[in-house]
Amino acid sequence: MGRAEATPGDFILAHRDHLIARLISQAQKRRFRGGDSVYAHWSHAAVVVEDGSVIEAEIGGIIRSPLSRYRAGEYRPVRLDGQLDGSGRERVVAYAMSQVGQAFGFLDMLGALVYLLTGRPVRMVRHHHEICSSLVVRALQEGGLLEDLDPALTLPADLAKRFDVP
Repeated sequence: MGRAEATPGDFILAHRDHLIARLISQAQKRRFRGGDSVYAHWSHAAVVVEDGSVIEAEIGGIIRSPLSRYRAGEYRPVRLDGQLDGSGRERVVAYAMSQVGQAFGFLDMLGALVYLLTGRPVRMVRHHHEICSSLVVRALQEGGLLEDLDPALTLPADLAKRFDVP
């Protein structure tokens, strides 16, 4: 899928080649086994906004980045046509944009790691702190999707499985 195919309100799943991304993928493989193991490939998620940009949670906080920072084989847009109408897309984008400048959720990441390693849900959520997948889930919830998901316990592989992105 090409970069031009993403519309504001969609999101991307990405697989990057650095230590934290590899650790996330390896930890996800503990929970996603057998036929589901393909979903553990994805180690990052971000919300698509206007002008070819994404809003994403990085170690330094929530930032706006050009989608062009990702190489073609490194990410995949997840199209939400038919699932989000125009006002839903606007709410997704508005939520994501409102989070720019907020802190990265280190405690959220620790809770997600404990959940992956033990299977026990641990919510170490702090207000206005996000990890990549919780940012995407909360944004999509603003648009009326994924209301059944707990953002604190949702990882990139969960999003990949939910939207069938192997």
